[in-house]
Amino acid sequence: MTFPKSPRLPLMLLLAMSSFAMTGLIRAANPNTSDFSGIWRLNDQQSDSPSDIAARLRAERKREQPVQLPASAASTGAPSTSQTSGQHGGHVGGHGMGGGTGGGGMSGGHGHGGGRGHAKAPTSDNGAAPPDAPPPLLENDSLLNVQQDAKGIRVVLGDKDQLDSRLDGFARQSLNGGAMVSSQMTAAGMQITMQFDGDVRLQQDWAQSPDGHHLIVTETWTTPAVQQPIVFKRSYDRLDI
Repeated sequence: MTFPKSPRLPLMLLLAMSSFAMTGLIRAANPNTSDFSGIWRLNDQQSDSPSDIAARLRAERKREQPVQLPASAASTGAPSTSQTSGQHGGHVGGHGMGGGTGGGGMSGGHGHGGGRGHAKAPTSDNGAAPPDAPPPLLENDSLLNVQQDAKGIRVVLGDKDQLDSRLDGFARQSLNGGAMVSSQMTAAGMQITMQFDGDVRLQQDWAQSPDGHHLIVTETWTTPAVQQPIVFKRSYDRLDI
């Protein structure tokens, strides 16, 4: 016995396939729906300390320094500029003294000026070392109050800094106008990028534990003090659960 085919069956199958396709597109557009809302306290034992980060910065600066040649290899048999200038100044001074007191005075001034130029040369050649400034926000990140919805996120750090950003990947002013900030959801969690004055950049990659009780923020700090960025980790425990 055969049953007549229902004309609705292909239509229902087509609708089901369309529904699955739309679900896939939505998931592709929003790879992660993690909610980081909550009050998070820094876990010092599981985090890189400011001294650890400063040590990494010093180590990177030392690694990037050019190799210094030994003094014996750098020296040559030619007389130095200061010696030549001194001999020349002495000769002119003798001539000036023979001509009169005024000539001697000019000669003395010329010789002294050459000495000042030689003293400044090492300072201008070596330059001043950049300061060991800590990464932005490091001194005020022990407590995070996070509020998140489908469109954006607000992070209050301690009682000082407040970060507001839309989760669309576009940079806008935030942190009381102190930085250009962009944020977006990623497959692993959330990424916040901050661009500060002076070519300083801080990228934070947020990831939650499966139970939502712990938060790991991996930070990539770009500073003009070194060529390579400094990477460090800050771990948090949620308090309002």
